[in-house]
Amino acid sequence: DLICNYTDVELADYIKACANISSEQYRAELIAPAFAQQLQAAKAAVKCFACREGHVRKQCSKGQKTNKKPNKPCPHCKKGFHWSNQCHSKYD
Repeated sequence: DLICNYTDVELADYIKACANISSEQYRAELIAPAFAQQLQAAKAAVKCFACREGHVRKQCSKGQKTNKKPNKPCPHCKKGFHWSNQCHSKYD
């Protein structure tokens, strides 16, 4: 595009301009805007299942779960009101 409109361009300038057309960098420069546009469209399509806004459920402040303690003693140590996977008892 830079040399198409000029008639006084040397052959060496044409060769330099056309040298990178088949390179990976040139292909990446052509494809990058298309990928960026698709990424923007994908981000706009993401909606939270809980509140239907533009974020994922993991980031939702509306549906935050609280860590409730169990209403029964731990089945492992039979002492505290905590989950068995959080039990620090050294004995079985």
